[in-house]
Amino acid sequence: MDSRSGFRAVCLLVLITILVGREAQADRLDLIQKRGTLIVGVKSDYPPFGMRDTHGRLVGFEPDLAAELARRLGVSLQLLAVTSTNRLQRLEEGAVDVVIATLGDSPQRRQIATLVEPGYYASGATVVAPPTPRLSSWMDLRGKKVCATQGAYFNRPMAQRFLLDLQIFNGTRDARLALRDGRCVAWLYDDTSIAGLLADPESANYQTPLPSMMISPWAIALSAKEQGSRLEQMISGMVADWHRSGWLIEMEKRWGIKPSHYLLEMRDLWSRRKPDGGLLCTRLDNGQWPAACRHKLLLRSDEVGGIEHLGLLLKEQTGLNVTIIHDAYDRTLFLQGLWITLQLMAACISGSLIVGCLGALAAESGLPGMRAGVRLSAALGRMTPPLLLIYLVFFGVGHIIVSRFGWTFDGASIVIVCLSTYTGCAIVSALLEAVSVLREQKPGFRLGWRELPQALRLAYAAVVASLVNVVKATGMASVIAVPELVSAATAIVAEQGNPEVMMNVLMITYFLLVTTVVQIFNYLERRIPNLGQH
Repeated sequence: MDSRSGFRAVCLLVLITILVGREAQADRLDLIQKRGTLIVGVKSDYPPFGMRDTHGRLVGFEPDLAAELARRLGVSLQLLAVTSTNRLQRLEEGAVDVVIATLGDSPQRRQIATLVEPGYYASGATVVAPPTPRLSSWMDLRGKKVCATQGAYFNRPMAQRFLLDLQIFNGTRDARLALRDGRCVAWLYDDTSIAGLLADPESANYQTPLPSMMISPWAIALSAKEQGSRLEQMISGMVADWHRSGWLIEMEKRWGIKPSHYLLEMRDLWSRRKPDGGLLCTRLDNGQWPAACRHKLLLRSDEVGGIEHLGLLLKEQTGLNVTIIHDAYDRTLFLQGLWITLQLMAACISGSLIVGCLGALAAESGLPGMRAGVRLSAALGRMTPPLLLIYLVFFGVGHIIVSRFGWTFDGASIVIVCLSTYTGCAIVSALLEAVSVLREQKPGFRLGWRELPQALRLAYAAVVASLVNVVKATGMASVIAVPELVSAATAIVAEQGNPEVMMNVLMITYFLLVTTVVQIFNYLERRIPNLGQH
């Protein structure tokens, strides 16, 4: 009997193993339909996207999405509470069929799960802080203790980018309590969740003083083996329909969520039509959506062409994330910054020469006291740091003029005036020294318009050095929000987290600009003697 019982047990174990293996290999959609129930993992601590009502039931924006999925599949719905820490684990274990739990789409997560495109919502990283710490920029948090929730996709890149001392907690409740108790100066979390937190009367005095960073779409997740499956294709089509119909926007209104720019942009994108009248976002022969309808950060080089292909290929082969090549928005931002920088350079060079030449001519005009007055003004102008001068005019004098007279001045104009004045004062001094030398060579020499080229030729080295410096100094315009090259590069770094790449690009760009300016002045140097002969 013992041997027979053992043999039967072994046979039963083999049979169970075969049945489980077949079930694991079966199409997930078939399993859901045979079971008659769709099991979806949702958050229970993320109001209003996922929470429990007074009866303990899971409700919210994402449970409503799960209910609509089940309705379209023609099955009942079972909701299971998951957290940021265990949501993908529950999916891989097979405890849930689908996860709809504020999951940000990223290349790293695509390696361990199937993330459905398009995304159904989006969020970024920001901080909530008590009113006492004064935070004006992310750099104010450098080296300080910041609470964070385990599993958030932005924890590591934000800590690396801004050198945050993250205090990681298992859930939002613990992080919130730690912030309340002063264990950290701020709490790093999704801006959508923080918006719900601030609606709580207990958090009425808290604030979100910093702009959101690392905007990421939220994706419905399936297990990794569901890549390209019927279930993935069906859910993908459903989400696309939700965007086209505006159903997600209606759900957003239902739950009192602040209108999202992402949903408005997605409704426009997925409703857009081609010249022949067909929808722009329709599946290609390979089952994928067109590149124009996908999130740019998730594209591969083999999915795009042209300059984007080269940029993504460079990133994949070398790890260099030169987003100004493969990202149209960053490329446009950088080129616009370059164009503004070129305008600032040309205007500051011209303005400096005008101030310098007019100042030297005024000093040599022979009017009583003019020479001493110009020299004194030039000395004061040279001793005033240009950055201080910009701040003084923009925030000091500018504030007085705006508050009293209502006149406003463009930031770029203020930068041009300040840098031209500073550099022009140096040119005045250089020209007056040249005049002194010429007067020793030619007694009775007097500076006038016809003699100006001779003075410029003699003072060439000092004048060009001053003009090269003003070319470099145009980067100061970023301090008063002029969107020039430094400002554009900083904005790209803040969003993409590629400081090493962008700072090298910025250095090379400025090197080329300065070299070009020097070559232009070398050419003019050869022309000035001819001008002086007329």
